[in-house]
Amino acid sequence: MIRDSRLYAIELDETIYSFSGDRLDRIVDLKDIEGDKWFISDMQKAVTKTMTIEAPVRYAEVMVRRKLQESGEFEEPVSIITHWKKKKGKNTTDIFFTALPTRLFYHYFDQIGEHEDSVILFPLFAVLYCVLKMMRHQNPVAIVFQHSRYADLIIGTKKRVYYANRCVAFDTSEEQISALWDMVRTDIKNVETDNRIKVAEVLFLNWIDSGAEPDRWKDMESEFYSMEEEAILFNGKEHHLSFLKALRMLSGVRGISSRKEKTFYYARKWAPYLNALFFLAGLLLLGGYFLYNQKVDSLQKDLMALEGKKAAIQMQAKQDIPQIEYKNTLSFVKDLAFYQRAPSYKDVVNDISDARSSDMKVDVLKMDYSKDEMMVEIFGKVKAPFDMAYKGYQTFVEILTQKGYTVKNSRFNTEISTSEFLIKLTKRIQ
Repeated sequence: MIRDSRLYAIELDETIYSFSGDRLDRIVDLKDIEGDKWFISDMQKAVTKTMTIEAPVRYAEVMVRRKLQESGEFEEPVSIITHWKKKKGKNTTDIFFTALPTRLFYHYFDQIGEHEDSVILFPLFAVLYCVLKMMRHQNPVAIVFQHSRYADLIIGTKKRVYYANRCVAFDTSEEQISALWDMVRTDIKNVETDNRIKVAEVLFLNWIDSGAEPDRWKDMESEFYSMEEEAILFNGKEHHLSFLKALRMLSGVRGISSRKEKTFYYARKWAPYLNALFFLAGLLLLGGYFLYNQKVDSLQKDLMALEGKKAAIQMQAKQDIPQIEYKNTLSFVKDLAFYQRAPSYKDVVNDISDARSSDMKVDVLKMDYSKDEMMVEIFGKVKAPFDMAYKGYQTFVEILTQKGYTVKNSRFNTEISTSEFLIKLTKRIQ
């Protein structure tokens, strides 16, 4: 089996691990892993959940931040990482997010910035959400990642997230882990009741310190699965983990690192392939250069032969060329010269656009050309109070006059909030 060559750093329960190939190791700091990597973190004091917010989609994060602080979940400035959001009603938005103290949020970005290599950062629930989308299930499913005394839960379909939460036990004793699974079951049942849905499947992910999976809950109709596990070495012992399989599904798009960090990561990753591509392109260009030179030499020889034939024909041509009347041609040339001097429709439209205010709308534009001048008739409306409308119209006329137009007729009529104007202009054609 071909293994993923990517380097991973995994932060769970205040412990950092490095993972590559089939080895998992506990490390002290992110800098202990050399090379470009993906950094998956539960972000320590982060809270992940779903909310329905009374606000448009673009203001959802602002309202979430305010609600979290008003409810007392955070007593300091908070940052929001949005995983998914969708308009629910005219002024209502569903959002699935991870929230954490702003100081901690910037701590992670500072940590990445100080690292010599490129690092793409992923919140833990971004991994679970990616698994949910990859399942492509039409009916709601639940994904549970149990590690230490925690169980991270997400419920949804490929298009919607109904619920997300972290359940916590007091310790890792068998009794507390059993109680932890009861919390998970209760959450799933409550989501089914609140949203009038049935969770079709429950998928379990495990870690090196996961407890035993629960007995199948008898009061649930869901089907229960464990994600395929893979064998890895940790502390000299073989473990079978499924969470690492979930990491394989992760896309770099889900990372929250800066665009520059992502660009550096993929540029270095694809550099060997790009170098090979450029080398191949160089060979093709070099080959094309030699072929081109050969073709040029051949064409030069053909050209010399044709020039010789042309000279011979010119020597033989002795008959006089008859005179031809060129009046029609001369008239056509004069017309072309006139059209070249005359302002184009585009020029007139640009002049009008430069002169009009933002409240003015041109409904009719008529242009006629005579022998030495152009006539322009403009009809439009101004949706603004009279003072503003008339002032804008005066400015409009003044700018067109500066551009060489002469006002022949000007009419400005106003109503309560809308004014109409009709202006006739001329401009000489030089």
